[in-house]
Amino acid sequence: MKRFICTMLLAGTLLATGCVNQYYEKLDELQERVEELQRICDKLNGDLSALRNLVTALEKQDMVTGITELRSGSTVTGYRINFVEHDPVTITNGSDGKKPLVSSRQDPDDKNWYWAVQYGDGEVQWLLAPDGSKMLSIGVLPYIAIRDGWFCYTLDGTEWIQLGEANGKNGDQMFQSVNTSFDDYVIITLTNGSQFKFPLYRKYLDLQTEYGKINDNADAQSRLLLSYIEKLLYITRISPILSGKDTVGLSVSLSNGNSFRIHDWTASVSPAIFIKKDTDGKFYWAYTIGNSPEHWVLSPDGEKMSASSEEVSVPQVSVVRDTDGQYYWAVTTGDNTELLRFKVDEAWTPRAIDSVSRAFSSVKNYQDSLVIVLRDSTTRFNLPKQYTVSLSTEQGTPVDGSLSMKKGTSVRLMYVANGPTPSVALATQGGYTATTETQSGLNYIRIKAPSSFTAPSGKIMAFFTFTTKNAPVTVIKTIHITQED
Repeated sequence: MKRFICTMLLAGTLLATGCVNQYYEKLDELQERVEELQRICDKLNGDLSALRNLVTALEKQDMVTGITELRSGSTVTGYRINFVEHDPVTITNGSDGKKPLVSSRQDPDDKNWYWAVQYGDGEVQWLLAPDGSKMLSIGVLPYIAIRDGWFCYTLDGTEWIQLGEANGKNGDQMFQSVNTSFDDYVIITLTNGSQFKFPLYRKYLDLQTEYGKINDNADAQSRLLLSYIEKLLYITRISPILSGKDTVGLSVSLSNGNSFRIHDWTASVSPAIFIKKDTDGKFYWAYTIGNSPEHWVLSPDGEKMSASSEEVSVPQVSVVRDTDGQYYWAVTTGDNTELLRFKVDEAWTPRAIDSVSRAFSSVKNYQDSLVIVLRDSTTRFNLPKQYTVSLSTEQGTPVDGSLSMKKGTSVRLMYVANGPTPSVALATQGGYTATTETQSGLNYIRIKAPSSFTAPSGKIMAFFTFTTKNAPVTVIKTIHITQED
C-alpha cells in the first residue's frame, strides 16, 4: 500500500513537472512573439521616420551626395542616404515579420504626399487623423505600437487608432528597392510602387561647371563687342586655362582693366549664348541648344535684347527645376528668367551628341594678337597684344611690311602702339626720308621718296621702345619700299 502511494506521488510529481515545463514553454513562445512584434513595431516606426524625411527632401528638391551600403557579412541589410541640406536617411531591408503596409502615396488630385495603409492585397486606404482628414507625409509622423493584440497608431500618444490585428497575416515591408545603377540619379521604390527620384549632387556640380563656362563665353563676347566699339584696346596678359596638361581655354586681361575667359566647347546638349547680327545691322543676344534652331533672347515685353548696350545685362545660363519636377536650362537677363524650351533630359545630365553648341567659330592665339570669330563665322575681333605695333594706310588698310612709291611722292602710315606711349626712332636707306607726326590724336610716320631713284629699292626701319617696370621693350617694324613706275 505504501509502495502504491509512493508510486502515485511520483507519477503526480512527474505529471506536474511536465505541465510546468509546457507552461514555461508557452510563456517563452509568447515572450518571443511579443519581442518579435515589438521588433516589427520598432522597424516600422523607423521606416516611417525615414519615409517622412525622404518626402521632405523630395519636396525641398534636395540632392543626394552619397549612398553607403549597410552590410551584415556579405548581405546588404540597408542603405544610408546622404543629402545636401537634410539629415541622412537610413533605409533597412524588410524582415520575415509581417505588418500593415504603412507608406506614403501622392494624391493625384493635389499632388501632395499623404500617409496610406494597405492590408495584404487589399485596397490602399489613406491613414486618417482623428478628425477624419488625410495626413501629410511632411511634418506629421504617426507612431505605431501593439495594444491588446492590434497594430495601432497615435499622433499625440493618448488617442490610439487601430490598424489591424497583430496576427502576422497582413502587410509587408515598406521599401522594395534602392536602385543606384544610374550615373545621374538614384531611385527609391516603395512596396506600393511609389518611387522617389533624387538627382546626384555631383552631376549638379558638373552642370554648374558646364554653365559656368557658358556664362564666361557670353561675358567674353560682351566685352569683345564693347572693346570693338572702344577700338583702342589691347591685351595686357593672356594665359591658358588648363585641365590637367590640356589647354581648354584662355584667360585674357585688357588694357581698360576688363578681363574675360574663353572656354573650348564640349560635345553636349548644353546651350550656347552668342551675339548675332540681325537684318537691321545691330547685334542682339541669341541662344541655341545642340542642333536646335537659334532663338533670340527676349525681354519680358518680347523685345530682342541688345548686345551692344552696357545697360543690358549679359544673359546668364543656369539649371532650374520647374513645377513638373523636371530640370530645364534657363537664361536670366536682369530680373527676368526664361526657361529654355528644351528639357535637360530625365537623366539629369545633357546627352552627348554629334552637333555641338558653339559660341565661337574659331579662336586663334597668334604671337602678336588674339583673333576670335563669332558663331556667324563673319564677325571677327582682332585684339593686339601689349608691346606690339600695327601699321596701316590712312584708309585703314593694314601694311604688312612692303610698300611701293613713285619718285618724289610721299605717303603717310598710321601706327598704333599697344602699351604705354613709346619713343620712336627711324632709320632709312635708299634715299628715302621718314619723320613722325601727330594729328587729331592719331600717330603717323610720313615717308618721302627721293626725286630720282639711285637704287631699285629702299628700306625704313622704325624702332618703338616701351618703358616698362623691368627692362625696356623695343619693337622693330621694317618697311621695304620698291620703285613704282
